[in-house]
Amino acid sequence: MARPAPRLSRRSLLKAAGLTGAGSLAGIPLLTACGEGSRSGGASGRLTLGTTQIMQFDPYQTNTALHIHTFYAYLLDYTDDYTPTPAAASEWEFADDHTSVTVTLRTADFQSGKAVTAADVVAGVERAKDPEAGFTLAATTAFIDRATAEDDRTVRLDFAEAVPEELVLDWMFAFPLVPAGQNEVAVLEKKPAGSGPFLLADFRRDRLLRLKKNPAFWNRGEPRLDEVEFRFFRDEEALVSALESGDLDGAVYLSLRNADRLRDRFTLVQGAGRMDLFFMNGARPPFEDKKVRQALARAIDRDRIIDQVRFGLGKPVYTAFMPESPAFDSGYLDSHGFDLDAAKKLLDAAGGPRKATAAFSPEPGAKDIVQAIQADFEKIGFELTLQPMEETAFLDALFAGELECCVAAQPNNLQSPSLISRGRQMLPTEDNVMMGARVPARYAAAVEASRTALTPDAQASANAELNAVLVDEAWAVGIATRPSLAALDRNVSGYAVDKRDFLDLTRTRRTT
Repeated sequence: MARPAPRLSRRSLLKAAGLTGAGSLAGIPLLTACGEGSRSGGASGRLTLGTTQIMQFDPYQTNTALHIHTFYAYLLDYTDDYTPTPAAASEWEFADDHTSVTVTLRTADFQSGKAVTAADVVAGVERAKDPEAGFTLAATTAFIDRATAEDDRTVRLDFAEAVPEELVLDWMFAFPLVPAGQNEVAVLEKKPAGSGPFLLADFRRDRLLRLKKNPAFWNRGEPRLDEVEFRFFRDEEALVSALESGDLDGAVYLSLRNADRLRDRFTLVQGAGRMDLFFMNGARPPFEDKKVRQALARAIDRDRIIDQVRFGLGKPVYTAFMPESPAFDSGYLDSHGFDLDAAKKLLDAAGGPRKATAAFSPEPGAKDIVQAIQADFEKIGFELTLQPMEETAFLDALFAGELECCVAAQPNNLQSPSLISRGRQMLPTEDNVMMGARVPARYAAAVEASRTALTPDAQASANAELNAVLVDEAWAVGIATRPSLAALDRNVSGYAVDKRDFLDLTRTRRTT
């Protein structure tokens, strides 16, 4: 049986001899463990899953969790405690001065049959560094100065300056392998091109996605399934009804409100999830006034939202760090948490308009959260009008900086607090869609300090400053973690999600 790579010193060369990258995913049981089973054996049948998520094939645009581990392989995996284990990279070695890493790729083929080479990594880095084409990878790749193919299977990444190894490992975890000749938006918009465990068998937009096992996947024992079919639903009630009627083997990324309804008949699995944040547009009134933002931050009752909206699931957050992040500071939940008296005093001191429009998407639970916040704000005399929007329209308006305020998800920043700046609402530049030219210089400096802090003391100091400026500026107010929920037929096992809450079906199996 293959085993996870042992924890090694940060400056050690990690090797993959005899390893298959086991144990890298954070599938956390809500009620019943979803066991992996033996890693031996082949595929086991066909699985039909339902979802309300949208679908796309470009891994550089990760607003969907379905395609990540189906079509694409990544350089490394993480265990539950963030121990890095080999995946598409068989080994890597850091320079002593923290200014470069040399990565060796394992022997593997893309789904087209073409061999994976270092040139593909170089092309991928070049795209990721381009803000116009790199999308969600652009900010996270900024620390890389250049990528050089030393031979077909070895690539050297030189950094613009010394950076902590955690940042590089987090980047490797999120970097997909795509053929150099196909790594373009126009190409990947229509068809995937990776080296992952599944091949595309059929895709009918807004209706279904059918995957078939990739027989050339580098880990020959995976995937366990011969075929997976996703069926897309616009309405979650219809999705749950299809699951209950037996038309589906499982439903993924469900609202937490469905847990009680489904727990007696299905295996429920809770994933690590993301965070819900309340964003205020500091470039638009009334949120141009920092005191208004600070007041509303104190008026959000996180515990009530967790109890009533998240059905007791999730943990409160104050800024944009998950509780497992090295930058998470629970003290702010006490010193700057829910306090209507403090909120009203701040709002009275600010003066000016006391109303705004909050947009929300059809994402599960979003409406319930903004309704709860609306009720909280009403208690201090602030009028919040709610505006439902279709998913695509919501994202377009958000990224264009057109929303006054909204609830939106922030991904897990893994072990690198500076990754907080990768989302467009959190950029440390004037491209920030919530602050624009009003992005505080102090925030940009704090992100940079976090990105380059090498020693534990420097990292602790940078993390403290990053939290302090986020609390003071209060345009991105943490609410709570948002665990993901899957409901599966009891004959399904091995379901998992990774540390980004992206679905991984490589070890999923279905028994009869």
